[in-house]
Amino acid sequence: MENGKSRQGLDMGRKDKDATACCVPSGMQEAGCGEETMKTIKQLFFIILLCITYNTAGMSQNLDTMSVAKRDSLLIPMAKEVVLNYGPDYYREDFPPVIERHSVPPKGEINKTGEMAGRVYYHIIFLYDETKEQLSYPFAARVQVWADTGEPSSAFFGNGWGRIISDIKDWRTDTTIEPVRYQQRQVIPIYDWNDSNPDKKILNLDELKRKGYVEQSDGQWVKTTPDVPPSRRSGIDN
Repeated sequence: MENGKSRQGLDMGRKDKDATACCVPSGMQEAGCGEETMKTIKQLFFIILLCITYNTAGMSQNLDTMSVAKRDSLLIPMAKEVVLNYGPDYYREDFPPVIERHSVPPKGEINKTGEMAGRVYYHIIFLYDETKEQLSYPFAARVQVWADTGEPSSAFFGNGWGRIISDIKDWRTDTTIEPVRYQQRQVIPIYDWNDSNPDKKILNLDELKRKGYVEQSDGQWVKTTPDVPPSRRSGIDN
């Protein structure tokens, strides 16, 4: 899980302390300013911090406080936009998107540090038609969105690759991140191991050839043509 926000909070606390010291004129620091003056300065910084927090909260949307209909009406278009930005070949409309609610697990085997334990997030999952393509995962794309901010944090695609979106300053306009290329799961030759013949017949030979695999001199089957997503096929069966 991304831990940027929690670390940022810790860093902010440290910066506030440093800033309080830096804003006091050096003469007062050396001579030791009055207790009331320091108290006023600290109160001022606390008010500024509250204003920053208020503005940030105003820009965010807590999905858990919304009705299911309103929540889904925000999540689905956002997830679609994320997929079209970072893995457009994995966007599917074969089935309605599936929305799942999860939370960061407590400190333990999965969450070693316990960081962000209990924080809620949503998965928006785009399924695909397995009669048209075979990916490495049972979904074409899965987008994760934090419930407390309504912002996407990551996207994971059916070939096993993904993008950490929370590291991107403006994910809607950033063009420096290369989209994940389309790739179906690897096809492995299947043999009948009950066949005693040393030159065993490959049971899925037609599939291997149809998907661009060619047998090499060492007996290995290597893919020689790129996979094409269903949306861009034109009479190509792969």
